[in-house]
Amino acid sequence: MPTAAPPPIAAPTRVDYVALPAGTLIGRYQVAGVLGQGGFGITYLARDTQLGRDVAVKEYLPAALAVRPDGNSVLPRSTEVADDFGWGRSRFIEEGRTLANLHEAPSIVKVFDFLEANGTAYIVMELLRGRTLESQVKAAGPLAPAGLQAMLSPLLAGLQKVHDTGFLHRDIKPANIMLGADGSPTLIDFGAARAAMADRTKPMTAIFTPGYAAPEQFTSAKQGPWTDIYGLSATLHHAITGRAPPSAFDRLMEDTYQSLAGVAPQGFDVRLLSGIDAGLSLPLEQRPSSIAAWRTLLGDQPADDAPTLVMASPRRSPPAAPAASRRSTARRGWLALGAGLVLLAAAGAYVTFAPALTPQVEPTASPSAEATQAPSAEAAEAALALSTEDRRRIQLALTAQGFDTRGSDGAFGPRSREMIAAWQQAQKHPATGYLTAAESQALRDASPPPPRPAGDRPAAPMAIGGFFAGSLSGSATGGGAAPLAPMEVDLRLAGQQLTGRIVHPTCGSLPVSLMVDSAGTVSGSLRLPEAAACTNNIASASGRVAGSTLTLDLRGADVRYRGTLSSQPGRSPGNPAPPSGTRTDMP
Repeated sequence: MPTAAPPPIAAPTRVDYVALPAGTLIGRYQVAGVLGQGGFGITYLARDTQLGRDVAVKEYLPAALAVRPDGNSVLPRSTEVADDFGWGRSRFIEEGRTLANLHEAPSIVKVFDFLEANGTAYIVMELLRGRTLESQVKAAGPLAPAGLQAMLSPLLAGLQKVHDTGFLHRDIKPANIMLGADGSPTLIDFGAARAAMADRTKPMTAIFTPGYAAPEQFTSAKQGPWTDIYGLSATLHHAITGRAPPSAFDRLMEDTYQSLAGVAPQGFDVRLLSGIDAGLSLPLEQRPSSIAAWRTLLGDQPADDAPTLVMASPRRSPPAAPAASRRSTARRGWLALGAGLVLLAAAGAYVTFAPALTPQVEPTASPSAEATQAPSAEAAEAALALSTEDRRRIQLALTAQGFDTRGSDGAFGPRSREMIAAWQQAQKHPATGYLTAAESQALRDASPPPPRPAGDRPAAPMAIGGFFAGSLSGSATGGGAAPLAPMEVDLRLAGQQLTGRIVHPTCGSLPVSLMVDSAGTVSGSLRLPEAAACTNNIASASGRVAGSTLTLDLRGADVRYRGTLSSQPGRSPGNPAPPSGTRTDMP
């Protein structure tokens, strides 16, 4: 008698022991599922329980550094990587904070919220619907000239706003540009925090996409706006030709790149092609140093009537002729690509594709009076042709009135612009951050008198010599899990020179040489260790000598040390002994 066939074995239910289960609340956001996972974290589909909308929530959970042992909490894998985990979390939060402040920038993924919970951090973003530029080119072929220009202008405007905050994307490629139904682009998956983690932490592997990463991303060369320009140039090359240019690493060995201007694809402006070629130059010195400069080469002229956001100046000085940013007028459309959610994950990048839904229209805020006046205000200040001495006197006047510019070097950097705007607000003037002729004259008139010639100058009221010692407390930029160990400082003031050394508890002694002006303002730069391997990076120094005290504020890319030193009368400068375990091989 034949026996009945055994019942089929049921497929095992997939259980993800790392991701948060559906239904978990992260603040007010309820997890609905996992959109994707990568080496840097997990991205969830979630529901905003207060506003009733779907969002994407990215969780900081670097697999090389952290685990979720049970429940919802995230912990470092070991005590050896705890500092790196905390440092990376601070950078992740800083990235979320930066992007949240760019809510009005065109073509940049919107960040609605960022929060800390479960021992880690989360960034809440808009849930984008559409397809990537990579998918679009693969499905329909290279873009037509009109389609490329429609995509390029808002991308340039948005990226310029990002750079104005001193922030970089560091991972621009076709897979990180989303296109709406009307072709409007959105730049997603900022890689700055992930790249910074790879730079600092050995367990984290730096991930670059061949063909789109700039040469300096393979080396220790300085990165800046020119790095993103290379990535966007390579992306435009892909959009025009259907393929990426040769890898920068390969080009360093043998450059086989064929210039677009030489190939001359039909229908494209030669200025655009030549500008892309310039952006793909291997030596960073030969690339445009800013988006504003690059737009001129590309022949992309921003709309004159576009409102402009007022932000800090970029860390790298822009060209003399500033370009106003274009604001995209196209609204993001929704593109149906079938049922369900489809994941595109590349080195921690998560993009969601979903069925067509009723679009959630964000209210558009009217630009402020200050914002609309920014282009003319900047041009008006440029027309004043202020000299370095004029700017220095303005900085001294601002500081004397309580708007501390942290130095008087005659260069209006981000801090000076912030203080100018704060002073203007206090005067009930439009807070543009740029000076009118009347404001410039008023501040110069209020500036402390310049020092007299040496033979005609009485003794300065401040101490012109002496020794100062003490300690500076440290913290990671953007906050951190725990404060850094303090550094001991031993300095000598002689005239306008402040020299000596600081002693890092692990990395040893480092030299100090700063300037002190006649008002007692300290300024200059030095090198600080910013990683466990005692890698030195440039840091700015500011402070003030006042009687028997010296305040110092040292700011690096990732760390900050500050404190007040006391005068040490009747002693000569010593060389404090390094603490136990200190490295002695530092330059």
